[in-house]
Amino acid sequence: MSKQDFISLYKKFLSGQCSEEEIRQLESYYSEIKLMDNEWENALGDERRIKEMIMSKIKASTDIDYHQTTKKLIFQPWIWYAASVFFAIITGVFSFHYLTKDKAPNQIAIIIRPGKNQAYLTLANGKSIVLHDAKNGQIAGVSGVIIKKINDSVLTYYANNSEKIHKNTDSNSLTIPRGGVFQTVLSDGTKVWLNSASSLKYPVAFAGKERRVRLVGEAYFEVEKNKAMPFKVSVNGMDVQVLGTHFNVTGYPEDVDVKTTLLQGRVKLHSSAGSQNLIPGQQGVYNYHSRGFEVMQVNTDDIVAWKDGFFVFDNENIQSIMMKIGRWYNVDVVFKNKTSQNNFGGTISRYKNIDAVLKALEATGSVHFKMEGRRVVVMD
Repeated sequence: MSKQDFISLYKKFLSGQCSEEEIRQLESYYSEIKLMDNEWENALGDERRIKEMIMSKIKASTDIDYHQTTKKLIFQPWIWYAASVFFAIITGVFSFHYLTKDKAPNQIAIIIRPGKNQAYLTLANGKSIVLHDAKNGQIAGVSGVIIKKINDSVLTYYANNSEKIHKNTDSNSLTIPRGGVFQTVLSDGTKVWLNSASSLKYPVAFAGKERRVRLVGEAYFEVEKNKAMPFKVSVNGMDVQVLGTHFNVTGYPEDVDVKTTLLQGRVKLHSSAGSQNLIPGQQGVYNYHSRGFEVMQVNTDDIVAWKDGFFVFDNENIQSIMMKIGRWYNVDVVFKNKTSQNNFGGTISRYKNIDAVLKALEATGSVHFKMEGRRVVVMD
């Protein structure tokens, strides 16, 4: 399928004239797209209007019903189907299936599969529970709170009305290994999605004047409102304070920056050097060395795409991209030579095997890889 064929077929889909076979053809290509070398173009006109058309069309033609108890915890796939195809068209990219069939990367000795739902829960008494091996149901009950695994990806905390919640509550830690992802619902109703190589420490039940949690890595929060108890996230020398809002925080130990991206509501960022307020659509970048803040407008859908199963690279350098790939596929990344100075953009499913992602990057002609077991060598 050529680029023009792809765009023409998608225009036909937007007008509601696609046959079932043509829709299946679009679906088979949408997540395998060629990553372009900082090559941006507006293929169809006004970005806002096109996005509205895509969202309304797919929403109208899709009817997905989830079990009531998990409806708010599991993403709706059509949203990111729309977003990923939209991003692909706007940036002028399309399926690399035919373009790269003769450009396979160096022979991959083993199949490296994508990450999956996995996590380790550490209780206050030091006991560790492997959540991905544990059965669904009650895991523990402490401080007047029942801890329950409700499915393969979600751990919840429920207040036990028959017991009094202790004022000096215990803390738990949820640790996500490399190659993992997991969700939790805290005792106040706050929902948290944790990315690979991340951990969250939090009280089993909140008491006092604030709800404070400590994050290492990356997490997306949907905070339950409580004006009497502000919610605070501590990460790498910085605090994010909210009452009730949706935001994403990235602060891995190896990063010099902590990035807070606001989707809904308002947040205040605190450090020893001062504070900074954010409004929806903004990202606050806190530099660990300078202790200063920088604020910029960002595409929030791109920032949180990871929790819905996508890599979205938006004018991003290869070092940053390979850090994300290394965490998700649990591989070591080595840069052999001076790396490409080009930036890359595109979208691809995180649930493809690693070779599909590397093929897409190699198709740009700007970077090449060599696989050595679970090690990826970036050649140039």
